[in-house]
Amino acid sequence: MKKRNELPNFYKVPHINVDTEKLLSCFKDLNKDEHDQLYYKCGVHYTNDEYKQMYVTYPTGDEKIRDRADERLYTNLQEEFKGTYVEEVLNMFKSPYTRTRLVVKKPGAYILPHIDYDTRYSVRYFITLKTNPWSYVAIKRKGEDMPEIKHLPADGTAYFVNVGQLHSAWNFGKEDHVSLIVSVNGQDDLENVDREYNKW
Repeated sequence: MKKRNELPNFYKVPHINVDTEKLLSCFKDLNKDEHDQLYYKCGVHYTNDEYKQMYVTYPTGDEKIRDRADERLYTNLQEEFKGTYVEEVLNMFKSPYTRTRLVVKKPGAYILPHIDYDTRYSVRYFITLKTNPWSYVAIKRKGEDMPEIKHLPADGTAYFVNVGQLHSAWNFGKEDHVSLIVSVNGQDDLENVDREYNKW
């Protein structure tokens, strides 16, 4: 298992190609806003009211790590998504999916710079379903002067985002940015990837 500093900031997973329109159509209410214990413990301090999310998975238990829910326990798919394209997409990952959310960043939405966890604990991927040219993700490593900033297009790609580094995201466009954020337990989808990966 590679540590956060041994992996790149961003990586396009080559074996996952998603029909973004089909996936987006599985979600009937993009204005739904749900929050769990992890959000109230951490996320509420970093987001504004324009940052919305709904849960695709839920935990099997209530075990905690340092007074936080264990993200790796979110292995149960919500009933409404069983047998749908959502489940099909989650099963495209080689590592088993865990905490998965649909995040809708309304115009003006942001999440402030923060660090989540090391990549040996969990790995996170972003699948953009709808976006605009003014929606970005930024990652800044310790010791670097400036963050690396990326626009993640809705092109069907699953993007590894290294949330073990200081990172932030925002939408300053006029349309929503919608993404499926998938955490997985393991690094099977990052085979042969290291920090020196050839960036796009």
